Amino acid sequence: MFLLMALGMPLFLAMGLTCLVTALIYDLPLMILAKSYVTGLSSYDFLALPFYFLAGDLMNQGGVTVRLLDFSSRLIGRVKGGLSHVNIVASMIFSGVSGSAAADTSAIGSVLIPAMKKEGYPAAYSAAVTAASSTIGPIIPPSIPLVVYGLLAHESIGRLFLAGAVPGLLMGLYLLVASFLISRRRAFPTSRPEKAGNLLHSVTNAASALMMPVIILVGITSGIVTPTEAGIIAVAYGLILGLLVYREIKPADLPRIFGQTMVNTGTILIIIATTGLFSWIVANMGLGQVLVDFFTGLSANKWVILAVLNLFFLLWGCVLDPVTAMVILVPIFIPLTQKVGLDPIHFGLVVVLNLMIGLITPPVGLLMYLTSSMAEARLEEVIKEMVPFLAALLLVLALCTFLPEVVLWLPGRLMGQ
Repeated sequence: MFLLMALGMPLFLAMGLTCLVTALIYDLPLMILAKSYVTGLSSYDFLALPFYFLAGDLMNQGGVTVRLLDFSSRLIGRVKGGLSHVNIVASMIFSGVSGSAAADTSAIGSVLIPAMKKEGYPAAYSAAVTAASSTIGPIIPPSIPLVVYGLLAHESIGRLFLAGAVPGLLMGLYLLVASFLISRRRAFPTSRPEKAGNLLHSVTNAASALMMPVIILVGITSGIVTPTEAGIIAVAYGLILGLLVYREIKPADLPRIFGQTMVNTGTILIIIATTGLFSWIVANMGLGQVLVDFFTGLSANKWVILAVLNLFFLLWGCVLDPVTAMVILVPIFIPLTQKVGLDPIHFGLVVVLNLMIGLITPPVGLLMYLTSSMAEARLEEVIKEMVPFLAALLLVLALCTFLPEVVLWLPGRLMGQ
């Protein structure tokens, strides 16, 4: 499978052909393979994915980004290194709208990277802080990667969303500390103070956008709606904001936005469908038990095993995009988490956080390549500027790994044990 992927074949084809060849070699009934492919998607919860994708696209193109950036700038822009801090705060707020790191990077970076360069910030630093802050997007709810994990592991998406809230805030806080220290040492520019009236106007202007994650979380955690129904409400809310309130979306724009959502959703769902087939073969081969025996042979201590898994997912995150890594690895590792007593919600958040950090580390580092291109900066310079931000994110990862209450406290308080 990895050989076919290295040759450039799409993941679903590489995985599907590998499963077919395995079935032919071991004389497995092909009807079971076809059934496994179909049942891989036979869950109502999979309808959540297209709605969250569409809600993010509507909010991104409906004037939300500009208003959130204006609010962030007026809120914290007057501190030394203001635009650097604005970048991080804007990503924290925008993450409650998009749920995607790449969408966060594109929306925030396209506006703030040119502005930072104009204010005198180095291009490589502008790219690094944008990429690092964008990793918050899939941690603070709603989150598309957490939805994918919940579907693969058959865990509560509502609990996963709540589990990401505190770690996401910690990521933003630690990145702000790193940004503040760097800004003071390099004497980055300070924006002029804002009048209280301007800040109040900005809050009012952005309030409608800030309500979307609140609506989703309250609806899910209260039991009023399912995650899928919350996604439908988010789409309706995004349409109302874009078409009627902000009026940034025209009816003629809707076919393009819907088409973009169809492509994004189809790309993930065809991989997940193939994962149903892949998981069936892996289960019948007993690979899950092999991994259980291997890791428990290393240590009987679940914290040691979790530390090893951290390193494992960090390395895989350096070469695979998050969704690809999850659909391949999560079904394999679920038996291990059950055997050693790891909480699946805790494990899921740690996995996603590892894979987000992988987006800003070489050799793949999708967000690094994206922001370095936007900033017209050399990649090696961006990597050098990334070091303090990477250290901050790794510290948050360590806290979330070895202090599970950081992850589990909020779900436990709001949804019970």
